[in-house]
Amino acid sequence: MTDQCPHDLLRTINRRRACLQAIVAEPQEKRELVETLSTPRSTLDAIVRELEQADLVAYRNGVWRATVAGRAAAAVYTDCIESLESIHAAGTLLSTLEGSPPPAAVIDGAKTFMATDPVPDAVLVEFLDRIAAADRIRGVAPRALSGYTGQVFTRAVKTGSTLEFVLAERVLSQLSQIDPETVANRLDHEALSVYTAPVSIEFGFWIADSPEHLGIIVYADRGIEGILVNDSDDAISWAQTQYDSIRADASPVTAQRINTP
Repeated sequence: MTDQCPHDLLRTINRRRACLQAIVAEPQEKRELVETLSTPRSTLDAIVRELEQADLVAYRNGVWRATVAGRAAAAVYTDCIESLESIHAAGTLLSTLEGSPPPAAVIDGAKTFMATDPVPDAVLVEFLDRIAAADRIRGVAPRALSGYTGQVFTRAVKTGSTLEFVLAERVLSQLSQIDPETVANRLDHEALSVYTAPVSIEFGFWIADSPEHLGIIVYADRGIEGILVNDSDDAISWAQTQYDSIRADASPVTAQRINTP
């Protein structure tokens, strides 16, 4: 390997990534690279020379081949780009929060699903599908979309998942006013446990078991901005701490409480 510093090496890979990735995928003759990259021969000469000087490729037996360092660098570069794209998407979603956002551990490696017109709430299918796949879902809801609460309950009952939610008092009050009989009937079902507590966070979140992951719901003025999902140990650990703290101050909600004037 040359004495090229990491920053210079990164610039070389970034500038010449298409050629490096083509050679990593398959050793190629110069004429093949010209066709693969749609690059003039004179330009290609400068590109492969730069990669060769960085010890990322080598010319052997009539073809350009990636070195061990070249293959490793290409893989690391791809992982880095994917991570940066993930961080950017998650950061864009969480930047809409006015209060303290979740920590970096929640952002790193997350998958982000943004709401899109003309049906922004349709992004909640990412939550509904994960209910079906999990044994248990625990969550905190400072807000709720009334049109989807029934779907959440129905999906859990149908798939055998159990739900435990801590709702902000105003959320429970509003849902109970809309349809108190339905809310009371659901509270009698073994699949659902509901609590109320002071909820100061402005985003909702859930923790799923089997498979384990964290999900965050970011709300818009009249709907939903998007959903973030992360299955890293650090993200789940953060969510567990948040949930335990909120749950410690929560009171159980029973059907009798809903039916009592």
